[in-house]
Amino acid sequence: MAARLGRLAELTEPFTTPLLPTDYAGLFNPLFGREIRGRVTAVDRHDDFTTVTIEPGPGAGRSFTRFQAGQFIGLGLQIDGRWTWRCYSLTNAPELTGDRLHRSERRLTISVKPVPDGTMSTRIADRLRPGRIIRLSAPGGDFHLPDPVPEKILFVTAGAGVTPVMSILRWLDQEARAGGTAGGTFPDVVHVHSERATTPAAPFGDELTALAAEQPGYTLIHRDSATAGRLHAEDIPDLVPDLAERVTLACGPTPLLDDLRTVIPDIRTESFHATDLPGSVDPADLGGEIVLGSTGVTTSSTGTTTILDAAEAAGVPLIHGCRMGICRTCVTAVTDGTAVDLRDGAVYGPGEQIRTCCSVPSGPLAIAVN
Repeated sequence: MAARLGRLAELTEPFTTPLLPTDYAGLFNPLFGREIRGRVTAVDRHDDFTTVTIEPGPGAGRSFTRFQAGQFIGLGLQIDGRWTWRCYSLTNAPELTGDRLHRSERRLTISVKPVPDGTMSTRIADRLRPGRIIRLSAPGGDFHLPDPVPEKILFVTAGAGVTPVMSILRWLDQEARAGGTAGGTFPDVVHVHSERATTPAAPFGDELTALAAEQPGYTLIHRDSATAGRLHAEDIPDLVPDLAERVTLACGPTPLLDDLRTVIPDIRTESFHATDLPGSVDPADLGGEIVLGSTGVTTSSTGTTTILDAAEAAGVPLIHGCRMGICRTCVTAVTDGTAVDLRDGAVYGPGEQIRTCCSVPSGPLAIAVN
């Protein structure tokens, strides 16, 4: 069906220019459009988290429900007339191996913990309602189990860091019960979770407790940081004596993850905070004037301010989305000079595309402004 619709769009495009056929389709079904869209079907609010259930639109392929457990999606909401993007870990299990759900049956879930002054998280927690049309970007990220699934696994999570691990645990449980790709049995999993509470926060606490009771391979070690203090890397060997035999994944605050790397060098981690500059980038090479296309405005960056931030400070709002280098909404072309991507140190010159939200000038720079 998707292929036929795509062919129909190609045939009718000459008659709809400058708009696309999908723009007209959106008048009849809000899930159709040139962007990937989704509909909020449920919003469940708890003390610490808000869980959102999403029906992906027709433009979302099977990768949206056959993602790798532990990955995230980009979510766009229109706030004050502008599309704002953030990335959130998926908490549901991927589509069961071998299953072929009809599109109308596919669902995604995320669980969002409100952040003080957080534009997106507070809007989701306070105002998001079923029926709302949102924008989506495809699942991505490297925080997932290797293939084949290891026999012995350690998860270390803190606070909201539990969310991607919930997806992995739900997938392991699902596949074990169905005899799927996880080998038909639940692996030996130890899960160390730290939180300022006597039990993991709703909606996960009861589920984790039940999983520990139903799956002999799953051991939950909950640490109440209010009484036991913050979790440190030096605590892990005492909590998990066979640490060296396990594949370890951790998600939580950056200081905890940095600490864990000193004890577990090959650990897989996920953090939602900015990282340090890559080793290939010399801070002395960064910074310079930025000419903002045909606006006639020139601004500058010391090398720590992104092109997007510098433009906004100069009164030139650039199109953007997630501000994390993921959704590609902010992509534009370099017309003169060079820019450096702070995520990996890649250098881009005239004619090449950059993400303004995570790039800085390296000397004088001119960019196109859409």
